[in-house]
Amino acid sequence: MPLKVSKEILAASFTLLSLLLPPSSYAEGPKATLINHQVGTQRGEAILCRPAGKGPFPAVIYNHGLIVDLWGYEGAALRGYDLRGICEALAADGFLAFATIRRSGRRDIPAHKEEVSRAVDYVKALPEVDPDRVALMGFSRGGLLTLMVGVEREDLKALVILAPAPGRGLFAEAVKGVPSLKAPVLLMVEAEDEHWILEDFELLQEALRRYGKEFRAIRYDRGGGHKLFWKVAYYWKDLRTFLHEELCRTSAD
Repeated sequence: MPLKVSKEILAASFTLLSLLLPPSSYAEGPKATLINHQVGTQRGEAILCRPAGKGPFPAVIYNHGLIVDLWGYEGAALRGYDLRGICEALAADGFLAFATIRRSGRRDIPAHKEEVSRAVDYVKALPEVDPDRVALMGFSRGGLLTLMVGVEREDLKALVILAPAPGRGLFAEAVKGVPSLKAPVLLMVEAEDEHWILEDFELLQEALRRYGKEFRAIRYDRGGGHKLFWKVAYYWKDLRTFLHEELCRTSAD
């Protein structure tokens, strides 16, 4: 169930830190800020990127891959995973982007899932966010978590799942929740990825089709494999189009 976040807690917890993030490869538009946030008694860390203009904005909560759990966001950036650049690109496209940095260890997927759900509660309570236009997006481990949270919540406007990790069977288990899924899904993978990633792509695609869910599944064959989604690349145009259609359309559209 979504948690309540009071304005007082928001005001007290929205503490800006010194910007220690490594430079991103995305040089245009809004810049990233590292923040601490709090929902109830639980604290978290995230990269926040605000779009230009005045809100309330549609928002995208981004869930990173295991590489950040293993090496931290700075270590992951040194290895080519551009979390900051992805956040800034989302903001440049008009979305308030919130890239949560998980703090509950490397392997505790249930705890990771709780962190993601708390991040949704936090972002939806921000005064600059339109709570009815919030999407959940994730890559690899983050894609697994996006599906796990997405099938349980009814307050998300869209899901973006990029090259989802199997999570020792947890992805297949989450697919069983597809009948209860409310949000449209964008599912992406690149053909050179590992076979178990491709198999889970097919598994989810078939479940979405079987239960008549609204979705788009794209399997690229232009190179990049799993690392395609480490940064903004050729897939971004399709991602941007989906998010604008799902988060920015009006009731008259």
